[in-house]
Amino acid sequence: MNKQKRVRALSNKPLRRRMAAVCAASHIISLSIMLIYWASTAIAGPGIWTTGGPDGGEVSGLVASPSSPNTFYAVARGGVFKSIDGGITWNAVNAGITRQLGRLILHSATAPDTLYSFSSRNVYFTNNGGTTWSDRTPSGMLTTSGLSSATLSRVFPGRIYIALNDGSILRSDDAGLTWVGTSPLPVADRFITTMEAHPTDPDVLLVATQSLSMGADVRVFRGTAAGGAWTEICPGICPWGDFSALNDIAFAGSSGKAWAITFGGVFQSLDFGSSWSATPGLPVNQVGGRYLAPNPDDNDDLFVGGRLGLAYTTDNGSTWTEVLTGFGGNSSAQIGNSQQVVYDPFNTSIQLAGSLSNGVYRRISAGMDIWMPNVTGLRTANIRAIAVAPGNRVHAGIGDIFEPSFNTFRSTNGGSSWTPTNSGLQADHLRDISVDPNNDLIVYASGLYRPHQNIMGGSDNANGGIYKSTDGGVNWTTIDTGIPLNAGASNTSLFGTARTITLDQFSGSAGGTGPIQDLYVGGTGRYAPDGLGGFTQQAARIYKSTNAGGSWVAMDNGLGAPQADSFGSPIFASVVQIVQDSTDATGNTLYAATFIGGGDGGITVPTVPNGVFKTIDGGANWAAMSNGLPKFDGNPAATEASVLSLAIDPTDVTGMTLYASSNDLNNSALGTVYKTIDGGANWTFSGTGLNNRDVRDLMVDVLTGDVYAAAADPSSNGDGGVYVSADGGASWQSISVGFPPTAVSTKLALDNSGANLVIHAGTTRSVQSFEVLPDEDTDGVSDPVETAAPNGGDGNLDGMQDAMQAEVSSTPLQTINRGDSEYVTAVLTAQTGNCNSLENVTGLDALDSVPLESTYVLPFNGLQLRIPDCQSAQIELIFHNRSFDNTSRIRTYALDFPDELRFQWQFLPGASLSGNTWTLTLNDGQLGDSTAEDNVILFLGGPSELAEIFFDDGMEVE
Repeated sequence: MNKQKRVRALSNKPLRRRMAAVCAASHIISLSIMLIYWASTAIAGPGIWTTGGPDGGEVSGLVASPSSPNTFYAVARGGVFKSIDGGITWNAVNAGITRQLGRLILHSATAPDTLYSFSSRNVYFTNNGGTTWSDRTPSGMLTTSGLSSATLSRVFPGRIYIALNDGSILRSDDAGLTWVGTSPLPVADRFITTMEAHPTDPDVLLVATQSLSMGADVRVFRGTAAGGAWTEICPGICPWGDFSALNDIAFAGSSGKAWAITFGGVFQSLDFGSSWSATPGLPVNQVGGRYLAPNPDDNDDLFVGGRLGLAYTTDNGSTWTEVLTGFGGNSSAQIGNSQQVVYDPFNTSIQLAGSLSNGVYRRISAGMDIWMPNVTGLRTANIRAIAVAPGNRVHAGIGDIFEPSFNTFRSTNGGSSWTPTNSGLQADHLRDISVDPNNDLIVYASGLYRPHQNIMGGSDNANGGIYKSTDGGVNWTTIDTGIPLNAGASNTSLFGTARTITLDQFSGSAGGTGPIQDLYVGGTGRYAPDGLGGFTQQAARIYKSTNAGGSWVAMDNGLGAPQADSFGSPIFASVVQIVQDSTDATGNTLYAATFIGGGDGGITVPTVPNGVFKTIDGGANWAAMSNGLPKFDGNPAATEASVLSLAIDPTDVTGMTLYASSNDLNNSALGTVYKTIDGGANWTFSGTGLNNRDVRDLMVDVLTGDVYAAAADPSSNGDGGVYVSADGGASWQSISVGFPPTAVSTKLALDNSGANLVIHAGTTRSVQSFEVLPDEDTDGVSDPVETAAPNGGDGNLDGMQDAMQAEVSSTPLQTINRGDSEYVTAVLTAQTGNCNSLENVTGLDALDSVPLESTYVLPFNGLQLRIPDCQSAQIELIFHNRSFDNTSRIRTYALDFPDELRFQWQFLPGASLSGNTWTLTLNDGQLGDSTAEDNVILFLGGPSELAEIFFDDGMEVE
């Protein structure tokens, strides 16, 4: 048996764990939380990534359908979600969306079910309510400048304006099929903060700007003749002042009334935006925010979102009501941060509001100022902390949120469904969760909590960002004694974000079998100028507890002193992860991964120690262990680049083998994986197959030694996910079948308790889970499935089993007849490059990002093939027991090269047919490739036929 086969076979053995006696836990969940969340169910996919939640997360855009009652659309980084029951439940509608989206989603007022959504560089269009999206990105126009704002004409069908970050404006009059530039604004150096089309005149546009370089000099322009000429409104100083940019403009019907908002207040126009005044009865700085929502039934009603809680007026702004206590942000009775607000135009008593971290809120009733999250199916939580525990239990925490949030969740069925567990938890976000191996009811978490206003009008002080649960993660307490807090009313943590919490597995009480006593927490740390040209340490980067979190002591000696950047601010190594050597029974050997923190952005070559540090005395002293790691920004005179994750190989009895993901934050192309076999003394490159991926977490399977990496696609084309190395890091293969292209994986947890290994990945689309099936050739098709292929598992009749050949893959594809499937065999032959393996082989029906065509059909389904380390390859597709006529062609859903931003369904030229076998030639960076990543070919497509009946071809104006 070769090594790889042994590794795969071992992956089916259950992990033997020491189990502590489990006592009954009291699950106390408040009624309000129970009303918020309705557990939804999914299972970890065998050989395919699936998600069961958690539900919720950031919702940055929200719109109500003007043509379909009870229909709403929400947008988040993870894509578009749709509700057809008044915002109670949600479903993802992302077919055709291949990139993370921004905050904009717009619904046409002139065509039913027609919407536009936007990434920073893409425009997406649907005319079927999100069933499929087509890419309407202006060809070649968004490659150098991203998109900042957009608006639709309410009266001119298909007219859309988009503003770019450089201050230019593009217009389309055919729903994005073609684009033209409008006349430049009369004042240069402009950043467009918001735009709004006139409600009755198709050729008038309002554009709010601020200085691109200064951030002040706020101006508003009125464009005529579709943006062909511009007039400045209120030249000089507008009523909102010169330093408060307009965040939103909204017309209230067609009467001429318009609203504008800054963070300082709300303003009103009665002449379609030609002149403005402060809202009646509203002192400046009383009610401000980011978004406006006029009531479509009553122009005197207005909601304001994008602020702490909500605010509204029902009397044209004469008086305002703030919704604070009714817009709870977490279980600690703090106020949530709202985003856009929308009315249901068919029943304006129904209002929804997006939030910065808790999904979509729904007003309980028109007469009550109580809003509750309704998030079932809304899976866009940004999970940055995850851990598994015995009994099929999984813990997950939301990261990168700096406002009150329901940020911690628990699953008791392996991730199939989730329940929020935030009782007593005063945390904005979490970055790590650890379960006590001797008593799984004890759970620790680390993150960040800033001071916030509470619903009583006071302010809750911050804490050190370290938390503990003794009932399996249901209830929490803060354990930060000894972590320095800033003196004063705000009481902020000087430690900053607590990014990692590590348990010393050898420090159990009661002779080693009781609860763990020694803990390490790593974080940002802080230095301040001492007035003498140097710096004083205000908070360490590592703290240690020897009493199960009861108190903490600084423990970062040897991590290095700070260095001044060109502005005189300190830059220094901050800790992102700590791992323990499981072979040192004293518990004294640990490693820390660090990144360059602090500073104000001054241009300085960092020379402070950075990368990996090691202690052999329980944290009392640390020594740099970074020899061989890449240098910061590739500069040989600089310190090592940031290391964002570490993993120690538990199958190496010497404890000397570790893996590190190196990432230069100033040059992401340098990010990759390195390996040491001598305890950190020397590191060597170990990232072949990761293609400079941005690796944010590494985990090693305790049974097999297989290494798993959470990796992002640097080109943002959805070719990220999770990778595996079964040969000690010598090579890596993508195992990302079904992984959503809009999801970015940042944290991993491995569960070996079942028959097969289950991987849980924390992503920007909640927790994605994957059951690892035996797959000898790592092509994405399990061995039993390939063995069942025609010809006794030898689909191409070459005398070898397909399951043993990385360049041959056989998989069943769903046919046009629901429930039927037919095998197809793909055979890879290299033309230029190594091109020696297929990865992520699956049917297109398993991918929620690939839209169907209505002009052409794929009667035998399409296929996804990933070919790494390849410039040109020949592919044979053998459709067993099938025949094709001369009307069939190969269609591919691919980038529209040389445009690397826009996807289109296209014919693949040069494809030939012989019997039931198609022969294709695929070239990197040419038609047929679905990723802009160099030396990787991603094919999505298959043989198509012209549909007998079709309604559109994806090229329609509204």
